[in-house]
Amino acid sequence: MDKENSREYRSDIGCVIVTFNRLNKLKKTLSYYANQLLLPQYVIVVDNASSDGTKEYLDAWQKQDNGFQKIIVHSDENLGGSGGFYLGERIALNQNADWIMIADDDAYPDANYIKGIQKYINTHKNDNISIVCGRVDENGTCENIHRSQWKSKWDCDFHIPIRKENYNKAEFYPDFVSYVGIVINRGKMQLVGLVDKENFIWCDDTEHTYRLSCVGKLICLPTFRMYHDVDLNNSQLSWKSYYGMRNDLIFFKKHFPIHYPFVLFKLFVKTLLSPLKGRSMIELRMRLVAMKDSFVGNMGKNKLYKPGWKFQRNKKNNN
Repeated sequence: MDKENSREYRSDIGCVIVTFNRLNKLKKTLSYYANQLLLPQYVIVVDNASSDGTKEYLDAWQKQDNGFQKIIVHSDENLGGSGGFYLGERIALNQNADWIMIADDDAYPDANYIKGIQKYINTHKNDNISIVCGRVDENGTCENIHRSQWKSKWDCDFHIPIRKENYNKAEFYPDFVSYVGIVINRGKMQLVGLVDKENFIWCDDTEHTYRLSCVGKLICLPTFRMYHDVDLNNSQLSWKSYYGMRNDLIFFKKHFPIHYPFVLFKLFVKTLLSPLKGRSMIELRMRLVAMKDSFVGNMGKNKLYKPGWKFQRNKKNNN
């Protein structure tokens, strides 16, 4: 029997998954990890205080033998994706695996995902690598925003999807990658630190992978796929939009302090003019709060823009 296909052989890759009230997707996700051609060394699941039966399911799942170590963390409160990944990464740094895979509870790795990335790692041991990842498919097509490149250091909208022709290559080198199926070198994470838990959610992966890009290469292998099970309805502006804007501004403030004032002022002017383009006053207020919080350093969970907050955009002016 091929040793790599034997379930007695495990990879040098451990996995961190964060979940919150998506039990059906979590069940599907965990089944994909159990059916990998090359098993992970461990799977850490951080439950962000779910109330849909996730705790009970995970406690039962942990007792099942799927061929890898299972570590469950039940948080007493919803710490957001950032806080959840922070907890998982902190535990992962103390495990034996030299590589740490990060993914959400709605991201399903192809059966050969871990095997393919492990093979690449094994054949590039002398390369200075921070992250190896595959492509991300959403609703049957490649969603290239998950592997992105610099657009400008003078605009809050600073990165754009990597050009699609890159996905025809054996490998390419993005500037940023999302937390959907990326495999991080543990030593590089120890060097740059964990994800910033104070982001709460959104753009935390952009900032973290930027730090990692400063000490090693980011490599995407399009042959290997993650299937991201996301909602097709993107017409609503939600609480997450606040964190996206605030955290992107914090990214500039932290890493590009010379650019930050210009980026902030440019966004402020665009926001004041946004009602002329059909933006609502509620959205304008959200933008102003995000800018103010980035300026004064208000991080963590915002008292107003908590999980569940949303409003419907004007359907006639949806840009």
